[in-house]
Amino acid sequence: MSLSLLLEKYDVSTDEGLQKALNDIEKEEAEVDEALSGVLSRAYSLEGRLRAASQAYTKLNDVKTDSQIAADMVEKTAGLARDVSAKVRQLDLARSRVAECQRRVHDLIDLQLCSAGVEAAIKAHDYETGAGHVSRFLSMDPGSVAAARARGAPDPRDAMTRAANTLREHLVRKFEEAARKEDEPSIERLFKLFPQIGRAEEGVDLLAKYLATQAEAVIRRACIVSDARSEAAVFADAVTRVVEAGGAALERARRAAAAAAPGLLHRALLAIQPAVCAGIRRIAGELVAARRLSQDPARGLSSALSAEPVLAELALTHSRISLYFSFLRRKAEVDAAPLKEAEKKTSKDAVEKIIAECDLMRTAQEILGYYLALERYFLEESVNKALKLATPQVGVTTSSLVDDVFFIARKVIRRAVSAGSVDGACCVLNEVSAQLERAAGALRRWLRAPPHEPLPLGAPREARTAPDPDLVAARLLYLAHMAEAEAGADWAERLATEACGAAGVLARTAAEREKVASCAAGLGGAAAAFRAAQDLALAALTAALTPKLQAWALHLVDTANTEDMEDDADALPQALEQLTEAARAAISSRSVEALLQAALGELAARAEAAMLTGRYDRAAALRVERRARRLAAWAGGAAAGRERCARLTQAAALLALDLPAHARDALGPAPRMPAPRAKDILARRYTHSVSHSYL
Repeated sequence: MSLSLLLEKYDVSTDEGLQKALNDIEKEEAEVDEALSGVLSRAYSLEGRLRAASQAYTKLNDVKTDSQIAADMVEKTAGLARDVSAKVRQLDLARSRVAECQRRVHDLIDLQLCSAGVEAAIKAHDYETGAGHVSRFLSMDPGSVAAARARGAPDPRDAMTRAANTLREHLVRKFEEAARKEDEPSIERLFKLFPQIGRAEEGVDLLAKYLATQAEAVIRRACIVSDARSEAAVFADAVTRVVEAGGAALERARRAAAAAAPGLLHRALLAIQPAVCAGIRRIAGELVAARRLSQDPARGLSSALSAEPVLAELALTHSRISLYFSFLRRKAEVDAAPLKEAEKKTSKDAVEKIIAECDLMRTAQEILGYYLALERYFLEESVNKALKLATPQVGVTTSSLVDDVFFIARKVIRRAVSAGSVDGACCVLNEVSAQLERAAGALRRWLRAPPHEPLPLGAPREARTAPDPDLVAARLLYLAHMAEAEAGADWAERLATEACGAAGVLARTAAEREKVASCAAGLGGAAAAFRAAQDLALAALTAALTPKLQAWALHLVDTANTEDMEDDADALPQALEQLTEAARAAISSRSVEALLQAALGELAARAEAAMLTGRYDRAAALRVERRARRLAAWAGGAAAGRERCARLTQAAALLALDLPAHARDALGPAPRMPAPRAKDILARRYTHSVSHSYL
């Protein structure tokens, strides 16, 4: 601390101030001495570090000198490496040029040797050796010959080309001789030589021509049908034999050319397919004549039943042709598997074009047309017969319309799918949908007007009488038709699912799958038609029960006193139980639930409306409440009308109150009727002013 600061801080005019200033000076002096001692103690370590730094500096000079020497050596080595690398590249270039020159010289020498070798092999009939020479010639670098021609030398390929053509002529002549003699080993041996001389297409054509000749002879024998009038599928068997012969010939050509000439199956198919087309065309003509398919089916056949063997034969015939086309597509894909994508697509498209343009495709379409016309006749006649048998008659109590129609429909759809045509299956699905809608329309006509009292619902205090047998039969038949309508809707949906699954297997593209799904959706329209018939029957049943329901509604709110209160309260539940048992014996549980819901709703609504037309005392209100509670207790087991009966019970409870002040307790926390209606009902027991004051 400076002297001026001490003078400012302490009053030095007094002893006490001087003493304090002296103490501070002594304290500061002690701190300075301590700091000086620390600095002096560190001086020794600083001297050591300075000595170490001096020694390191001396060594750094040595390192710098060594580094400079190493850098000079690396630079000299890099320059030497660059010179050596350039010389090595020049040496590699010279070596490659020498190798290329040697290869070209060898090629020219081989070319002369190949030419002479081919001529010698032809004279010795050693065609394998000659083909090997030609294969060597074809694998030569064209640059070798071009270099020779650039020097003015004659083209050495001329002699080789002449020798190769001579070899080809000999191979073709020998192949044709072997084909005439049917010398199978020689044919296979000679065929393998054509790819070696660069004539793979010609070899495939020659082999396919030979195989087509053999297949044609087999097909001529296969086309013979011994018993054309037989009901067995003799023509379908003949078609099977023909396509098997064609497929065997094509498979043999594919296997022979698979290793050396892949992707040439379409050339073999071009030669073999005409024989197959001609054979099946001949069989199809005999089939049409023998089965009289050119005539109208209504005139050519005695009944729909007699058309089934012909339909099965037509479906089987078309199925065999479809399987043959699938076989061709599959073999084309296998044959083109080793090729590149573009070449593979070209090969497969060529086979697809042959299939689309061949006469066999037209024959298949004609057979499919005959099949569809006959199938339509069979379907219409069978459904007409089923409708005729199901027409309501006196005394008849059962009906099998839906069973018969759907049995026919399923049989027809399965047969159409077995034919192997997506278009044919779609056409049959449309026809089946139309016929099912016809059956649903017939059910709607029969269900539109129910017989008198189709279900037993006795009237209050009504004496039982013996039922008319004809009326009982009519009731049972009506309920059977109603059950058939419901079953028809379920069967139509199930049939649509089955048809999509079965016909979807035939679809090869997404468009065909969508077409099948669209046609199968037509069966959904038939299901809707059957449901409409069922709804019509439910509405008709409810309407037929309405007079009895009105009578029971009036009985429910009747104020008259009865002797036996228990029997009076149980009369309506017993009548409804009898109705339910009769309905369950004839129709499904789902229809019974719907009928009970409609009947209980109608009964409760009419009873509530009738309740507003009378006046009630305490005793009459208790009787009404007892009947309503018994009805609600019976309806508690059936969820259909439970809510509606609970509302009626609540209305009856309002009438039976001891005091109008308990009205809110009777309605509970969740009233089932609006407040104005509750006031109107309470007014049937009390005055309007009282009912309005408590609600």
